[in-house]
Amino acid sequence: MQTAFINAERNYTEVPDLSKFFAHTHDVYELYFFISGDGKYFVEGTIYPMKPNDLLIMKKAETHALIINSKQPYERIVINFNAEAVFREVRDKLCAFLDNRPLGRNNKYSHTLLKNTNWDYYLNKICTAKTLAQKRLYLTTLLSELAETDNTDNEQRAVKDDFAEILGFINENLTKLLSLEQICARFYISRAQLNRRFKKMTGQTAWEYISTKRLILAKELLKSGEAPTKVYAKCGYNEYCSFFRAYKAKFSVSPKDERK
Repeated sequence: MQTAFINAERNYTEVPDLSKFFAHTHDVYELYFFISGDGKYFVEGTIYPMKPNDLLIMKKAETHALIINSKQPYERIVINFNAEAVFREVRDKLCAFLDNRPLGRNNKYSHTLLKNTNWDYYLNKICTAKTLAQKRLYLTTLLSELAETDNTDNEQRAVKDDFAEILGFINENLTKLLSLEQICARFYISRAQLNRRFKKMTGQTAWEYISTKRLILAKELLKSGEAPTKVYAKCGYNEYCSFFRAYKAKFSVSPKDERK
C-alpha cells in the first residue's frame, strides 16, 4: 500500500509568462482552482474559458496547461494527491468518479456553483492544514461534494482544439507499436511541424510526450499487480530492457520494485 500523498500550494504570479506554463501530465490526480488572471485552460485538446473561482479536476495522465491571454496577475490553488489520500471507506467511489471520464471531458466546475458550496473553504483548508490527517479530511469531503454535482453544462462552452485529434490518436494507440511516421501520415503533417507543435504546448518532443504517457500507464499496471515482463509489451515497448531503462530514469525505481 502506498503512503497517502497530498501536495497543496497557493501561488501568485505578478507577470505571467506563457513560455513557463507548458502542458504537462502527472501520475497523480489534480485539483486546480483559478482565483484570478486572464487565461483559458487546455485539457487533452479541450479548451475551457476560465473565470475567477472556476475549478478543474484532472485525473492521472490527463495532459493540461494554462494558456495566458494577457499579463494580468495570476493566482491559483493547485492540489496534487494520490488515491491513498482519500479515506478508504469512499476511495473506490471517488477514484471511479475521477477516473471514469473520457480524457478532456467534464473537467470544469463553474464559479457559478460556488455560491451554494464551500469548495473554496475546503481548498484553502487543504493548503493550510498542519497535518496530513486534516488535509485528507478536507480533500475527501470536497471530492464527495464534487462527485454529487452535475457539471455537464460546462461542456457546451468548451472548445475543441485541433491538437485534440492528435492527442486522441496517441491515447488510443499507446499500447500499440506507434511511430511518429504513423502520426504524421494520419494527420498530413511533417515530423518537424509535429515536434514544433508539441514543443510549443508541452515543452517536449512528440516522442518524449508519448514515452511519458506510456510510463504513467505502466506505473498503474504495475501498482495493480501485473508482472513487469507483461507490462512492457502492453505499453508499446518492443524490449523489456528499453522499458526498464526508461522506467528507472523516469521514476527512479525499477519496474520490479514498483510492483512490490
